[in-house]
Amino acid sequence: MKQTIKAIPILCAAALSAAVLAAPSAEANPINGSLAFSALGVTVNNSNLADATSFSVSSPYVANDPTGTYSAVPALTPVTFNGFTFNPAVASVSPLWMFDYNGVLYSFDATSVVADYNASREEWDIGGTGVAMATGYTTTEGSWTVNLSQTDASFAFDATAGASGGVPDGGSTMMLLGGGLVCVGGFARRMRG
Repeated sequence: MKQTIKAIPILCAAALSAAVLAAPSAEANPINGSLAFSALGVTVNNSNLADATSFSVSSPYVANDPTGTYSAVPALTPVTFNGFTFNPAVASVSPLWMFDYNGVLYSFDATSVVADYNASREEWDIGGTGVAMATGYTTTEGSWTVNLSQTDASFAFDATAGASGGVPDGGSTMMLLGGGLVCVGGFARRMRG
C-alpha cells in the first residue's frame, strides 16, 4: 500500500506533464477591420463597359485609413491584385490580393464572386466572400467588393471576425484542473493513511 501511495506524486507529475504536452497551442486572434485599395490604372477588356468580361489592375496600393488588423499599414503600400473574369463570374480567385508590410504577409482569397451590371449607373458591382489571412492571425472569413465604371474604379475589403470572447482553450484547462484534483485526492489519502 505504501508503494502505491508513494507512486501517486510521480503519477500526478506524469499526468500533469502529459496534459501540458497534449494541450493544443493557443490560436491566434482573428482578423478584423477593413482595407481599401486604389490603383494607377484599371483596364477592362471591352471599350463598352456593359459588354466587358474581365479586368486587370496596374500599380494597386493601399488607400487611406485602414482599420483594425490593417491599421498599421500605411497608405501607398504596394499591393498585388489579381484581375479576373467577372462576366460570367469565376468561382474563386486565389489570391485576390496580397502584400507584405514589415514582415507580415496579408492576403485574401475570394471564395465566391458575384457580378451585376447596373445600367442606370453604368457600372459593374462585383463582390463576394472569402478568407483573409495575415501572418500571426487566424484565417478569418470576410467580404469584398469592386466597382468598375467608365470613369473610375474602387476596391473595398471588409473582414469580419465571428463573436469571440478570447483565445480558445481546447480543453487544456479542464485537463489541468482534473489532474490537479487527482493529485490533491492522492495527497489527502496519503495524509490519512
